[in-house]
Amino acid sequence: MLMPWSELFGFLDGGFRELFETDFEQIRYGDVGMAVAIAIAVGVILTLTLLRLSVARKRHARQHSGHAIATNHRKPALIRVLHTAPKALLCGALVMLIVSVADPFLTATEEVSGYVESRVRIDLVDTSGSMAWEFPETNKSKAEVARDAHLEFLNMRRDKNDRVSLWLFSTYPYMVDDFVMDDELYYYQVWDAPYVMTQRLDKAMVVPRDKVRIVPAEGDTNIIRPLQDIVKHFDRDEATVGRGANQNRAVLIITDAAVDEFPDAEFAELNRRNIVPYLIYINTSDARTASFLNPTVPQLVGQIQEYGGDYFDVTSEDSLARAYEAIDEREAVRMELKHRALKVPIYSRFLLVAMALLVVGIPMGFVSELLWGTVP
Repeated sequence: MLMPWSELFGFLDGGFRELFETDFEQIRYGDVGMAVAIAIAVGVILTLTLLRLSVARKRHARQHSGHAIATNHRKPALIRVLHTAPKALLCGALVMLIVSVADPFLTATEEVSGYVESRVRIDLVDTSGSMAWEFPETNKSKAEVARDAHLEFLNMRRDKNDRVSLWLFSTYPYMVDDFVMDDELYYYQVWDAPYVMTQRLDKAMVVPRDKVRIVPAEGDTNIIRPLQDIVKHFDRDEATVGRGANQNRAVLIITDAAVDEFPDAEFAELNRRNIVPYLIYINTSDARTASFLNPTVPQLVGQIQEYGGDYFDVTSEDSLARAYEAIDEREAVRMELKHRALKVPIYSRFLLVAMALLVVGIPMGFVSELLWGTVP
């Protein structure tokens, strides 16, 4: 059943009003590149058409015929306007179509919630003075080798929905940021973090100056303080997010294991909360010089497995892959996410006006050409 004329005019009137009442300063565009490409293509076609019409001889006309057409026999101004109007309507419709292709939208504040499977982890990075010494046969500091390994690990974990918090420690712990799920943001936080925090820079340290933070009373390797703070932070996060107790979580420790004291009580607290410690060990020892009195594996590395964790030696080729797989095997936590939908498409407003202009312009063009197309 066809729409009555009254309803059609009402529909078109509503569409025009909606477009004219739009705040054009607030409009954003989602695909400007496609619209620009189409506009360029249309411009090239129109230019070629105008060139062809200017060069080609007009139909029903003969150059130097000897007859001058009197002014009173030419089209009146009103007829000229009516004859040109369909072309203007078609140009307007074309502009509206190109704008609609650019995917215009307005911002809104509609809250949307959902759930995602995530793995919760704190990355604890050693930035003590010992990390500034050279990693054998690399011309790099242990801190730089550790950072490269950490960034490679993050690349492997990309798009895994990890909910991660970055912590640094030397004599004291420093939380860089709370838990985030933005892979790009977290990668930049790790990349931008200092290699070393110490109270003075020794000449033998092979670490770039822009990656050193000179902090009074820093430089030692106290792992007990950061683990104590991390336990409290996990408890606060659990209370805030409202998850059930003892859900699987992890701490990834990146260090050369030259710690002042072994954190036995702190590892026990992590184990009680089902928080698994993983350690990426920056190993600079020589197995050939190992003995019973001087073992190559420090106590921190050797005993971490007693608390349900594991360590991965960066000197082995598959160490990062094994660390990645170990964390990936942990049970994922179901997290509730809330965000605001900020995109309200309005391309239909432009499309409706374009269709209305075409509906009027095409029949009007046929009529005007039949009535006044051959009149000079």
